[in-house]
Amino acid sequence: MSRPTDLSAADFAFQLKLHGFMHLRAEGRFADVRAKGCPRTEPVMRGKRLNRQATLDALIRDRNARKDAAAAAEAVQIERERIAETIAPRALPAARASLEGADAIAQLADDFITITTRSEGVALPDLVRMGWRKSQVYAWLEAARTLAYARQNGAAV
Repeated sequence: MSRPTDLSAADFAFQLKLHGFMHLRAEGRFADVRAKGCPRTEPVMRGKRLNRQATLDALIRDRNARKDAAAAAEAVQIERERIAETIAPRALPAARASLEGADAIAQLADDFITITTRSEGVALPDLVRMGWRKSQVYAWLEAARTLAYARQNGAAV
């Protein structure tokens, strides 16, 4: 006499709850309540009877397939972003608009030094392109100029 390979009704109901599945009797399908949108899966039938073990296996297999597909899509997106960063790095450095006080003066002085090593002088459009607001430049212009001059000449500030 062979043993039955199918789950009992009580074991099947327990396994459904344990794994986060729900039987939708009106539709005759099973839903994965842990997944967004509660995707549906058709039951596996043996003749006119429900094959509980095969249905549970199909539910878990479908969930794993959705997880694998989501992981693959995320990996593709990460790779796209990595390639885009390699091909076209960010044109602008981090915005300096949030800087205040001594931090802003120090960064503005560094930007003055950087720009003057590349060209003859510093212009307001250059600083705006780097992420500075005009009001910041006007507020800390003299202090940053003095600090940049002192750094370039090796004088203690």
